[in-house]
Amino acid sequence: MNTRNYLNRGILFIVGVFFSIPTFSQHAKIDNLPFFDQKDYHFGFFLGLNQQLFSIKTKTDFEQIIYSQEQIPEMNADQARLLKIGAAPTFGFNVGIVSDARLGEYFNLRFTPDLQFGERKILYDIETTYRGVVDTVFGYEKLISSTMLNFPISIKYKGKRVHNMRPYLIAGARYTMDLGSQASKTINENENDITLKLFRDDIYGEAGFGFDFYFNWFKMSTELKMSYGIRDVLLKEDNIWTDPIEQLKSKLFQFNIKFE
Repeated sequence: MNTRNYLNRGILFIVGVFFSIPTFSQHAKIDNLPFFDQKDYHFGFFLGLNQQLFSIKTKTDFEQIIYSQEQIPEMNADQARLLKIGAAPTFGFNVGIVSDARLGEYFNLRFTPDLQFGERKILYDIETTYRGVVDTVFGYEKLISSTMLNFPISIKYKGKRVHNMRPYLIAGARYTMDLGSQASKTINENENDITLKLFRDDIYGEAGFGFDFYFNWFKMSTELKMSYGIRDVLLKEDNIWTDPIEQLKSKLFQFNIKFE
């Protein structure tokens, strides 16, 4: 079984636990940490899995553009044109800290900086021509590794506590720095393997939901969150990989377990 199958099964298991915990928590007879939510502020940490991908907007009639040999150095061809372009999801992990300030009975202000590791993938279908012979390459991959330093600020709205479980919604924004960004590099290290370059900075809008579970000595939260980048992060260069793309924006789905 390959790594992707293990990851898929692991995520399905975690999600199953995520949805089953609220049912079991209803049987608790004693309320743990009854005054926890009355604190003016508290701290914690979290671990999580993430799924990274791109939202791609292509130029009009990009399939009609013919690229010369200089624009396709990785292909053994005289010319080529792009037939299709898409993004494939990949999995990564993240770790961060929680800073929480109480705003009222049902609202909290959250600052949850984290470090996120992963990679993103773009797939290309390309038609090449070499000495009059036409060939098609399907699913040519371009991998972009990223190490992101995130600074999210959000508002947490808490529902009514039921014994040792409390549901919540969360919404906010974050500033992200891609520590692996290569947009400042003007020359490819390997001319026959062009690297897609992303700008370092991005802004995301975020929304999610989760459940707080109160134990004897700490509170644990399980949270699903979706994040959407608002900036076109791709550096356009004169090649078949970047020129057909009008906008490249980031997407992120996270499952986090928090301890506070």
